[in-house]
Amino acid sequence: MEQKIIGNRYQILDSIGTGGMAEVYKAFDTFLNREVAVKILRAQYTDDEGFVSRFRQEAQSAARLIHPNIVNVYDVGRDDDSYYIIMEYVKGKTLKELISEVGALDPMTAVIIAHGIASALKHAHSRGIIHCDIKPHNILLDENNNPKVADFGIARAITTATMTYTASVVGSVHYLSPEQVRGEKISAQSDLYSLGILLFEMLTGCLPYTAETPVAVALMHVRERMPLVREVNSEVPAVLEKVVAKALAKDKEERYASADEFLQDLEYAADVLSGNIEYNAKDRVFIADDNPAAETSLDETIRIDRAAYADQLPPRDEDGSADKLERKKRIKRWLIGAVVSASFLIIGLFSFGVIGGPEVEVPDVTGKTVVEAQNILAQAKLGYTIDEEYNIKVAPGTVISQNPGAKRMVKEGRKITLVVSKGVELGDVPDLKGKRLTEAKAILKSSRFELGRVSYKYVSGAPEETILEQSVAPPAKLPIGTKLDVVINIKSNQVVLPDLIGLSSTSAKNKLNDLGLVLGKVNTVVSKEPDNTVIEMNPASKEVVNVGTVVDITVSKNVDSTKPQQSQYVEFIVPAGSDHQEIKIVVVDDAGSRIVYNNTHKPGVRLRQQIDGTGNIRVQFYSNDKLVEERSL
Repeated sequence: MEQKIIGNRYQILDSIGTGGMAEVYKAFDTFLNREVAVKILRAQYTDDEGFVSRFRQEAQSAARLIHPNIVNVYDVGRDDDSYYIIMEYVKGKTLKELISEVGALDPMTAVIIAHGIASALKHAHSRGIIHCDIKPHNILLDENNNPKVADFGIARAITTATMTYTASVVGSVHYLSPEQVRGEKISAQSDLYSLGILLFEMLTGCLPYTAETPVAVALMHVRERMPLVREVNSEVPAVLEKVVAKALAKDKEERYASADEFLQDLEYAADVLSGNIEYNAKDRVFIADDNPAAETSLDETIRIDRAAYADQLPPRDEDGSADKLERKKRIKRWLIGAVVSASFLIIGLFSFGVIGGPEVEVPDVTGKTVVEAQNILAQAKLGYTIDEEYNIKVAPGTVISQNPGAKRMVKEGRKITLVVSKGVELGDVPDLKGKRLTEAKAILKSSRFELGRVSYKYVSGAPEETILEQSVAPPAKLPIGTKLDVVINIKSNQVVLPDLIGLSSTSAKNKLNDLGLVLGKVNTVVSKEPDNTVIEMNPASKEVVNVGTVVDITVSKNVDSTKPQQSQYVEFIVPAGSDHQEIKIVVVDDAGSRIVYNNTHKPGVRLRQQIDGTGNIRVQFYSNDKLVEERSL
């Protein structure tokens, strides 16, 4: 597929990987001049409506998720018989590759990565999306080891708190929750169990369960004791062992109830690791888990056919319960509860009579789905009415607010007004072609869209200073507030500055001359780049300038190759101070000065950064642009 262009826009460059349904490629967006990842549905599935529908569902689910720890979805479309999704291209490696390379990760590194994944899951769960396939293969790490969750290919949109698998179990066998294996109802907690397995693997370098077959591994999640982390790696801090044990509780009631709870304990563990606080088992409510360890290399995604493995899987009845006997017990408990409830109801009727009725406390149903809110209010003997409104931040069918508010005392039967999200409001994309930029801005404002990136080119015969192209053309519908990129036709006496970076000074001069531009000052700085290579230019590339404009450049002077080259890791602990400190790590060597790390952190966070340099190397650590430490390597 080399050099193939899909969607008249995306040029396929290299293959990145393959999955069960699709192939993934690195590509170049010729319109926005950026690298992207393209997922293309396999040809054998394009005639299968079920697969195509699932492929579209992935795009729709993922497009609802905008978060720094989730791979962004930019576009979706069809090119002839090819269905594709355009996604953010993440330079780096998968978490699986990192673990394979280094084995067990530093505890703080593992906590930081797990925190990013948990933050992504919190965002997805709040929008009714369960991933269902959390594994290190689906965690992409950028060049700074910041995690991004990818592949919502088997994710499911949920309108209630749970969902059910029926005939099969889907997921990666080593990371399946017990409820997924049994084919029972699953919830956001199933993702948290998978994250717990992932954290176990990061801290130990291996997986907790191994067996000869995928089915056998799956059954171990249901039947076998979970090994403790410190049984495998004794150097893991005790607090992290407790966090992992709680995440991996086979009983969901003992597991983390939400990603937010998981995040809180990860932050607590980070404080312990950084030395900000001293760990005391009484400080946090963890579960006791005295769970044999095992390792395996089998990690493929499986679909367990219950008919084929009926003798190996736990029994279940028609409604998906794990066991008929257990179901009977639950029914018995329910009947007892129903009798008790009925008794209290009768007592209440006699106590309060008909006039006025008793008062009840209004429960908090904000953030719940309508179905969940209805059940909660019914249990509180309250009714409800619904008002709907568009909300870009709240998933459709989710309660935004309520009136009366939570904890208010009201009469039984009172109707609670629920404001429910209708999700993202869609609008008709306006036609901007042929419009001047000022006119286009007014149209976008009245249509409740925003202006995105503005780029330029010259087309002879087209009206000057008018829009030639727009990123999405009508007829189409997009969420209100979406940014639309445009391309504007420049004047005949103007040019778009080319990118001179990487060219020799001679080539840069010739390119400028061809466009009617003039080479100005040529500055020289010490650099690792080849001699006389352009590393900076002013004005910058892609700017629109008049013919005859003077362009200054900076070229490299290569450092002495005989000088020693060094590469090593340095660690730095964010000092005490404000909760949000901008940390910069600057390297000063014979090649000059450069920033190698820039991010915001809380006090006490331990950073680890690889430093590459030539000759005499100094590393400077800045907090909020103030130099706090300097080291010589």
